[in-house]
Amino acid sequence: MPQILILLYSQLLQILVRLFVRLTGRGGGKFVRFLPKAQHHLVKNYAGNFQLQVDTTYPIEASVWLAGVYDLTTTRFLQKVLREDDVFIDIGANCGAITLVAASCIKTGKLYAFEPGPTIRSRLQANLDLNPSLKDIVQVVPLGLGQQRCQLSYFEDQTYRGNGGLCSSDQGTIVEVLPLDEWVKLAPLTKIDVIKLDVEGMEYDVLLGSKTVLTTHYPTIYFETLPGFFVNKPYSIRTIYEFLTSLGYVIVSPRKPYAPIPLDGPYPANSVAIHPTQMDRLGRSN
Repeated sequence: MPQILILLYSQLLQILVRLFVRLTGRGGGKFVRFLPKAQHHLVKNYAGNFQLQVDTTYPIEASVWLAGVYDLTTTRFLQKVLREDDVFIDIGANCGAITLVAASCIKTGKLYAFEPGPTIRSRLQANLDLNPSLKDIVQVVPLGLGQQRCQLSYFEDQTYRGNGGLCSSDQGTIVEVLPLDEWVKLAPLTKIDVIKLDVEGMEYDVLLGSKTVLTTHYPTIYFETLPGFFVNKPYSIRTIYEFLTSLGYVIVSPRKPYAPIPLDGPYPANSVAIHPTQMDRLGRSN
């Protein structure tokens, strides 16, 4: 197909997807498969006043270009709970689509973006370099997080470019892994307000390595709970819920009215763990 026709088709699809998002309040990610790959676009005024470079080969970036927002539920939740001067930790930052949303909320706060995958981390850094106002606000951390200090192999998902996971293997890209508790001591940080955790099924390992952080700072945690990522794990989503509730957290939906989620589910794509002392972030008293 000639390049001009590809561009016209893509622009028409973009118009239709943005209309769909506006009318339904739902995300546009499901339409990414209809968008031709390897197109390059610069998204302006993303998350208010940032720029984001898009390669439509990467579904997350393609979703941003099509819909004007990546993951509407996540974006709206972070805009609800984040405050100016917050310290936000983005674990599994990918290209920075959520990093930039959070940065628009915390203003002069501090943001630590963990991304162990070298290729996608270079895309994250490039997007931050497009926005020099974030130089003193966002720090990219080239580490994986887990239950203990070790080395693991990073593999990119070739069917969903940009997403990747860590595993024990002598192949792939070797990355350093630390418990969050240990990293926070080394940083050092005196407060942590909100954590976004999206690590393709390693959520429980990361949380186990964050116990001191969770019981000291009581951060609100937005974490992925797609059942498909836990099929071959020695634990379940319920295991994660039970661990967090044992620390005093309440598990709620990321959508209004932020209803409690039963231990047995059904589980949403993302869950929220919030400590009773932080309920005012949801507009509720404890």
